[in-house]
Amino acid sequence: MSALRWAAALGNADWHLCAPLLVALAAAWHTDIATVTTGVAAYSLGQGLALPLWGWLADRYGPGCSLRTGLVVAAAASVGSALCPGPGWWVALRTAAGAGFATVTPSVSLYFETLRPAPARQRAFAALTTVTAASALASPLLADTALSIGSWRPAFAVIALLTVVTVWRIGAVCPHPLPAAPPARGRAPASGPGPEPLPATRARPDPAPLPAAYAYATVLGLGAAEGTVMLGLPSLLAPALATTGAATATSAVLVSYALGVLGSTLVLRRHARLWRPARLLATGGTLGAGGAVLAALVPGAAVLMVCAALLGTAWGYLHTTLQTWLPRLFPPSARARAASLFSAAAILASSATVAVTTSLLQEGRHTVVFATGAALCAALTCWTLLVARRRWR
Repeated sequence: MSALRWAAALGNADWHLCAPLLVALAAAWHTDIATVTTGVAAYSLGQGLALPLWGWLADRYGPGCSLRTGLVVAAAASVGSALCPGPGWWVALRTAAGAGFATVTPSVSLYFETLRPAPARQRAFAALTTVTAASALASPLLADTALSIGSWRPAFAVIALLTVVTVWRIGAVCPHPLPAAPPARGRAPASGPGPEPLPATRARPDPAPLPAAYAYATVLGLGAAEGTVMLGLPSLLAPALATTGAATATSAVLVSYALGVLGSTLVLRRHARLWRPARLLATGGTLGAGGAVLAALVPGAAVLMVCAALLGTAWGYLHTTLQTWLPRLFPPSARARAASLFSAAAILASSATVAVTTSLLQEGRHTVVFATGAALCAALTCWTLLVARRRWR
């Protein structure tokens, strides 16, 4: 499990590492920041497009094969980023890095499917989210350390080195860690190569998988809705600060969001044992909608920091619950694909949301953007509660 958390943390750190280095990159290549920022968008695009491929590979050949292959691609792209000669190569290499680290989501999800009962899976996802939030806080420190020694290149070299070490730690490639069917009562799960499953406990069995068309529509729809709200709104906080004349508080808002994620996932390890999925989803959705309403009604740097903390807390409750339960809409042979399609829809929807709404913020339509976000968050919460009450009581 520690190697899986390392892989997730490195992918998140690599994604957050670029923003603090944009000025240094633009100066090194004698170009503008907008050109260099294209690499950040390319990273998300590569990640979103590669996720379905990694999900299929994890289902077909096992998560060990998918995870190690993707991390090798990511390590090579990070080495290339450290040696990158110009902005053209930069965009291509950032796309490759995003595509490589995309393997983490379906592979980790498939490994966590060995955990029973469902609260154990959710606590594992909460612990993973805690680690990734901590890596987001550590990325600016790595960037500042690299710049203090006179170059941005060592930051990506460190990511590459740690990724290679993680590949080595993951262990032997396994065909598939999950049994084809739940083990009989009183018997241990089937043994085999790969991660050791936890002993099965008495728990209510999951409902039968949904028809394929309905399951795919639900996963893609919920992924797009969550990405629009839970990823899109936090990405709009920095542009919103710029419109209020408080651009210098951007780092504080990002820290507030990360601290919200950290705090919620730490508390969630207890709540996952005691609360039903519907209550967890309702808590996360209410906090997210409340933060968006607050940002819509009372603009200002201090309020946006509170909004960031609320959105981070909402992410911890809402996202880990959906991570835990949504793959169960599919049969065991397609659950990595379910996780990858959910994440791909979320990433691509959030990118589209930021592209569409940033211009609205620049026009001063701050209230419209965040009020719409609050309404969408409320709709997402109602949809998830409907699914949860029907299937996961």
